[in-house]
Amino acid sequence: MITTLSEVEFETRTIGPLVLTTPFLRRLGLRETINRLCPVAEQADLDHGLVAELVVQCRLTDPRAFYDMPGWAAQYDIAALYPDMDDAKQLNDDRVGRLLDALYEHRALLWGEVVARAARAYAIDLSRLHADTMPIKFAGLFADQPRDGTVPRLEPGYNPQGEWVQQLKLFALAAGDGGVPVWFDALSGGTGDSPIYVPQFEAFCQHAQLATLLPLDEVIVIGDRKMPTVDNQRAWLRLGVSYIGPTTMQEAHRQALRTVLEAGQRWSILPYIAQRERAKDQDDRTVYRGIGHSVELTDEALGVRSPVRHLSSHSRALAQHEAQRRQAEMSTIEAAIQRIQGLVNKYDYKSPEIIIRRVQEKAFKQRAAKHYFDIRVVEHAERPEAPYSFVYTIDHDHVASDAALDGVYVLVAGGPAVHWDDASLFQEWKGQ
Repeated sequence: MITTLSEVEFETRTIGPLVLTTPFLRRLGLRETINRLCPVAEQADLDHGLVAELVVQCRLTDPRAFYDMPGWAAQYDIAALYPDMDDAKQLNDDRVGRLLDALYEHRALLWGEVVARAARAYAIDLSRLHADTMPIKFAGLFADQPRDGTVPRLEPGYNPQGEWVQQLKLFALAAGDGGVPVWFDALSGGTGDSPIYVPQFEAFCQHAQLATLLPLDEVIVIGDRKMPTVDNQRAWLRLGVSYIGPTTMQEAHRQALRTVLEAGQRWSILPYIAQRERAKDQDDRTVYRGIGHSVELTDEALGVRSPVRHLSSHSRALAQHEAQRRQAEMSTIEAAIQRIQGLVNKYDYKSPEIIIRRVQEKAFKQRAAKHYFDIRVVEHAERPEAPYSFVYTIDHDHVASDAALDGVYVLVAGGPAVHWDDASLFQEWKGQ
């Protein structure tokens, strides 16, 4: 029998990204994990896990201030989608604030469990972990910060923009598999970068139970030049993990490279093409060359010596950039020195101490090329009306020695990765 419907009633709801985010959060078990770690009183009408899931849903769909969470819940008819809610007004900022207070003490364990579940559920490869820090700048005085050792403090700190400002320091580990962030922590703004890598990695291993996901000897930590300090390298080696990172080129590295070259070892081409250069002709692409050699790193506390690979890598583009920068700095310094030469015996340029100090302040400043200049004040007793002259020389041999190593930086690798060939090490580093 055919039934004819005389009236059809439609009900429209705004779902948006919720159709994707809801099953994702359920698969991660976010609500259940939070409720286990942060239980609420029996009389509470909403559990912390539910509130947390809704806060995440809001951030992923239509980010709002906490005081406007009821507006978001009403727009997306959350009360109809979540049977535990009776009214959108239940999702107020006081309730969200209580959630955040409850989460703070357990945040590391919670994050670790969620990451571990995500790694299992979505087969995320955690064998390549990229570590870095960044400053978060704040404006204002913030004079009344709590004296709680567990809470990071806003402190004056240096950042890559060359500013000395109030900031917090953020540390993060991201998986090489898609750049998924797997660990983070907020630290006081004046915290030095180098000492935090190992403790943060150990915390991640502990809370995410990384060793249950894959053997630690399969993990490679990749970072920037702040990471492979000697102390950090010893810690990585004790943990049995591999590490790869650049280190600041010191005179010891330059001398070691010169020794290797004098012994007859030659540069070899490192086969790497940056993504941005794949469309270029072969002759227009950056050419990378490398020379590797092994050194020993001693752990005095354990009495153990471990092999560490040093790969001196040369970039033609970087060499051109460094040469141009050196020439620009030297020209600037020389022009400033020549201006000061014309002021000697005038104004307050009437003592050797003041003349030298002005050269350091006006010409040298923080410029690396100052090391090529030798300056001195000459006294002329025969002319008391103009007793001083200022002269300078340039150490061209020093310039040539440094120029020969333009474009060279050192990659340091340890742990199981020390046995890789140079091309594989370079590919791993550049491909991060």
